[in-house]
Amino acid sequence: MNRATLPRRAMFALAATCAWTLLGLTPRAARADPDELRIGVLAYRPREVEERAWAAVLQALQRRLPNLRLQARILDFPALDAAVRARELDVVITNPGHYVALRYSEGLSNALATVWRRRNGVVTEAFGGTVVVRADSTLQRWEDLRRRRVGVPHEESLAGWHLQRFELRRRGLADDDIEWVRIGMPQDNVVLAVLHGQVEAGFVRDGVLEALQASGRIPAGQLRVLQPQTLPGYPVAVSTPLVPEWPVAVLPSVDDDTRRLLMLALLQLHDDPALQQGELAGFVPPQNYAAVELVLRELRVRPFGVPQLTWRETLERHAAALAAATAGMLALLIGVAVLGAQRRRVRQALRDKSALLEELAITAKTFESSQGVLITDAAGRIVRVNQAFQAITGYTASEALGRTPGELLRSGRQDTAFYRAMWQALAERGYWEGEIWNRRKDGGIYPEWLTISAVTDAHGQVRHYVAIFADISWRKQAEAQIENLAFFDPLTGLANRRLLLDRLQQAVHQARRSARWGALLFLDLDHFKTINDTHGHDVGDAVLRALGERLRATLREQDTPGRLGGDEFLVLLPPSWTCRDEAALAARVVADKLAAALRQPVLHQDRQLALTLSIGIALYGDAPVEATELLKAADLAMYSVKQAGRNGVAFFDPEMEAAVRQRHQLQLELARAIDTGALQLYLQPQVDAGGRLLGAEALVRWPREDGTLMAPGSFIPLAEETGLIVPLGNAVLQQAAALLQRWQSEAALAGLRLSVNVSARQFRDPQLAEHVRQVIEQHRIPPQLLELEITESVFLGDLEAARRTLQALDALGVSLALDDFGTGYSSLAYLAELPFDTIKIDQRFVARLGQHSRQDEAIITTIIALGRQLQMQVLAEGVETEDQERYLLHHGCHGLQGYRYGRPMPVGQFEALARAQPTPPA
Repeated sequence: MNRATLPRRAMFALAATCAWTLLGLTPRAARADPDELRIGVLAYRPREVEERAWAAVLQALQRRLPNLRLQARILDFPALDAAVRARELDVVITNPGHYVALRYSEGLSNALATVWRRRNGVVTEAFGGTVVVRADSTLQRWEDLRRRRVGVPHEESLAGWHLQRFELRRRGLADDDIEWVRIGMPQDNVVLAVLHGQVEAGFVRDGVLEALQASGRIPAGQLRVLQPQTLPGYPVAVSTPLVPEWPVAVLPSVDDDTRRLLMLALLQLHDDPALQQGELAGFVPPQNYAAVELVLRELRVRPFGVPQLTWRETLERHAAALAAATAGMLALLIGVAVLGAQRRRVRQALRDKSALLEELAITAKTFESSQGVLITDAAGRIVRVNQAFQAITGYTASEALGRTPGELLRSGRQDTAFYRAMWQALAERGYWEGEIWNRRKDGGIYPEWLTISAVTDAHGQVRHYVAIFADISWRKQAEAQIENLAFFDPLTGLANRRLLLDRLQQAVHQARRSARWGALLFLDLDHFKTINDTHGHDVGDAVLRALGERLRATLREQDTPGRLGGDEFLVLLPPSWTCRDEAALAARVVADKLAAALRQPVLHQDRQLALTLSIGIALYGDAPVEATELLKAADLAMYSVKQAGRNGVAFFDPEMEAAVRQRHQLQLELARAIDTGALQLYLQPQVDAGGRLLGAEALVRWPREDGTLMAPGSFIPLAEETGLIVPLGNAVLQQAAALLQRWQSEAALAGLRLSVNVSARQFRDPQLAEHVRQVIEQHRIPPQLLELEITESVFLGDLEAARRTLQALDALGVSLALDDFGTGYSSLAYLAELPFDTIKIDQRFVARLGQHSRQDEAIITTIIALGRQLQMQVLAEGVETEDQERYLLHHGCHGLQGYRYGRPMPVGQFEALARAQPTPPA
């Protein structure tokens, strides 16, 4: 040791001891009892289930470590964390995400082994997460979880939260898009919460649902797994990519000899008879957990979120002050103690060397396990193999004996330098482990995790080499799957958002360096939501896959097609043109080719679907621009095509961005007007055949800050597009109910009816009937005086769902009116089946009555006759002339509405009109 560094180290040791003394802590340099090994196991299921599962494993492990007393504790996440921080454990067995967090914060070792589980008779060394929903749930895809109540067990659960969040993020869903419900451990509670309707979906580890069904706690067929993956041979349903199974790791207090003995004992458990039937089949060589770190880094969760100082880091920050205060005698004592401990450790290592050699010999003898084992002599010739070797490689024992592993199994993937380093490690340390590719008898190449140990005699001469290996194709498949999903869209196989933005940024930099021009095309399928709603998500997925295939077939090899999410696609044309005009012309040619390729109908299960594209183009060149800005520009150009009627191509224009900003500002002002109650009701009178007031239709107006009054035609379409139509409709319903409540105190107004329009999006809200009930009870109004007007468009999707909603509304006693009858679907079957009270004739038919249109007259008389036959009231809209009124009344129309009886007017003006009219009969 350098003399100059001795005082500094002594001072730090002195500071550490002082801090431990002042804080009441114990140094963690060594275990309190070297003959005891304290093991902590995470319980992700009920404690009694976990104790039964691990009992046989721990007993078998105790038999292989007779010189150590094993003390096992089954703990949940908080208890396991607390035990690790307090140094009450020596060994930790937990999920990979929790292991990574503890390795960074508490200094856990690299994994010694990986758990091997048996599910449904199949042994696996990988697992994933599932999304559990009720069997009758409407949820079919990951994207359907938006704004749903989702139950999770714990923030540290890898397969009960993080893997599913990773999948949601890849599909464009943020954490704020989900209503998270912390159910708590064990994970069985999450499944039971889904079963009992407390949440709409639940995140749990794969196999939990099957275990509950097998135990009888959940009846079969009541729950299912959302969007399960297809993994041939995998024993349980899984929704996410696979990650390696649970690792076994030790705390820094465990010495190297104990660590090696523990690892050898774990890997020998495969042949123990006690583990042949249970869920835990044993342990395999440690897997690679880099894929798990990728997921945690992407999600920015522990340990890759906001770092927190451990007690050791806090101690180090104050080490100098503590050292200065306690220098002197304590430093000398600490130095003597450290040297004494090191000498005792050296002597113990020498005594245990022979015991360790015996362990290696025993390992060679107990090679008949589930992993492949071969033994060679000192020259490398195979002298013995086990059954697993024969099953994995395809070679029988007679074919392998006497040959070297190199001539029998070498695949050619590793070069001579790889094997030279392997033999050098064996010669220097007597041990090597790592990943290697070998060849089976049938020629197939497979990956394996290989451990080679040299067995020496009493004189240190190598007598044999023992090789233990496991086929890690499962792990490679899982790692490749995660890596592929990190950069490619799983549905279409195209580049995903992450890869697209990375290549776009590279292309922008390349364009600036080379002074060339390229283009970005933003593609959006027209009316794709209608395809999903009408034909189902399976057909929608088939359309997206077909579009991906046609993009690849149409574009050049150097072009990059990708999917942003949903029905949005990008095409990146690299900077290949010397001027802007050339790039624009080339981009337009590509856009026309893509549009033409999609005009060919997409065939799916005998269906022909005609599709069109809206395409926006943004050019980039020598001007500085960020990838996100370029993406936004192309998006704005595409949106301008949508506004112009879809099925076209547009280039980005700065004026376009100004228009979009103005529209966005209008959206913000509308949302604020809804929240503050600034919208006003205007009422248009409705009269009966005798001209007496029946009530009014409630129409909304928006008073702007500049004093103007905006008509609904100027802001209702914006509300429909942005989703504001639902809160707007609820606000109108509240104002109408409050108005009806006020009218009940005045005889001239008490019997009047108010009609409120219900938009299609508002009607599809599953909480509509409950919201109407609350409004009626809150304002204590007669429900029959509230009429809800519903258009035919709501029946184009799920007719059964619409029927259930209407029946729920009818049960509340409100009146139901079918608006704009005759302009849409107009099926007499659903008209007879659904509980409507009123049919409203659309004003377009009424407006053409004065033109002697026989077709319109026939439609009107048919609607009136039909309404009377079905015992429904018929009300005509848009009545403006005496001739129209005379014709409608002559044919038996019950009610009239239009400018002839009054334009939409403020509430006060309508009330004055009602007071001057005869009161309608009760």
